[in-house]
Amino acid sequence: MTAPQSVHSMVDASDLVEFQRHLDGAHHIAITSHRSPDADAVGTSLALARYLRATGKEVTCLLPDAPDEALDWMPGVEDIVLFDRDPGKAQDALHRADVLFALDYNGLNRLGPMADAARTATGAWLMVDHHMGPEDFPTARVHDARCSSTAELLWGVIAGLGGKDAVDATSASLLYAGMMTDTGSFRFSSVSSETHRVIAEMMDRGLDHTAVHEAIFGEQSMDRMKLHAFAVVERMEVYPEFQTAFVHLTAEDMARFHYRAGYTEGLVNRALGVAGVKVAVFAKESTDRVKMSFRSVGDFSVRDFAEQHFDGGGHHNAAGGASTESIGVVMARLRGLLPEIAAGIQAAEAPKG
Repeated sequence: MTAPQSVHSMVDASDLVEFQRHLDGAHHIAITSHRSPDADAVGTSLALARYLRATGKEVTCLLPDAPDEALDWMPGVEDIVLFDRDPGKAQDALHRADVLFALDYNGLNRLGPMADAARTATGAWLMVDHHMGPEDFPTARVHDARCSSTAELLWGVIAGLGGKDAVDATSASLLYAGMMTDTGSFRFSSVSSETHRVIAEMMDRGLDHTAVHEAIFGEQSMDRMKLHAFAVVERMEVYPEFQTAFVHLTAEDMARFHYRAGYTEGLVNRALGVAGVKVAVFAKESTDRVKMSFRSVGDFSVRDFAEQHFDGGGHHNAAGGASTESIGVVMARLRGLLPEIAAGIQAAEAPKG
C-alpha cells in the first residue's frame, strides 16, 4: 500500500497517516454530520461513504435530521439513517462503529438530539472540517478554517489516501455540491486558486457542474417561491443607517406556505443583497428554538457577533446561532443590537495602523 501523501496544501500527510492507521483496522464505520444538514454535510458524507465502501468497509451515514429536499438528487441520500426518525438504528450504528467520522462540524453539540448518543460511542473519532474553534474530541483530524468547504478538504483526504481514482463523476458531483454552496457559488474570499484546481481535476473525472447547479438551484416549488416573496415583502426589515437588514419567519408563516426542509435556504442572502447592506440576519421559529443565519460582507465578523449574543459560531462572513427565546424577543434583541453592529462595521473598516 502506498503511504499517504499530501496532495492539498491544507491537508498534512502526518494527519493522513493517523487516518490510515485507524482505518486499516476498522470494519464498521459511521459517518456523521451536523443538524440541519446542508450540501457540504450531505455531499461529503455520501462521497466519503462511496470511497470507504470501495475499500471494503461497512459504512453507515447518519444525520440528526433530514436534509433539504433540493438534495434529493444525491445518490445514496435515501439510505442515510436519520436520528429523529429512527434513533434506535442510529444508536446501534454509532455504538457498533470502530471509526466515526465527524464531517463539517467542530463540536458534538452541533449534532443536536444525536449528540448524547455520539458521546457514548467508543470508536475512534476522525474529523474533517473547516469551521473555526474545533473541539478536541477527535483522535485525529484534518482541519483548516481557511478552506472553502469541508468538501475541498475531503478531496485532499481521499486523494492523499490514494483514492483519487475512486473519485468518479458521481463522487465528484457530491463534492462539487458542497464546494459550490459553501462558497456562495464561488464568490466568497475563502475560494482560492487551489479550489479551482480541485474542480478542474473533478471535471477531468466526469463532473457535470451545470447539472449539479441546476439540481440545487434550478426548479423550485411554487410554495417555496411564494414563501420567499412573502418574507421579502412582509418580513424584511432594512435599516440603512445601520447598514443592516433582518428577515424573520414565524411557525405560522411557514405553515401557511407548506414549509419543507430547505425552503428558507438563501433568504439571508436576499437580505444581504439589498443595496448598502453589509450585515444580514435571518431568524426562523422552530419547535424548540429560533434558528438564525448571519451573513456579512467585508471585515465585520458575524461569527464573533453570533458567538457573543446567540451561542453561535461558523465563519467570518457566514455563521449560525440559536435562541430558546420567542421569535418576538429575538427580533427585539436584534433591533437593540443595531448600534453595536453599526459600530462594529465602522471599526472593521477603519484604516489600520
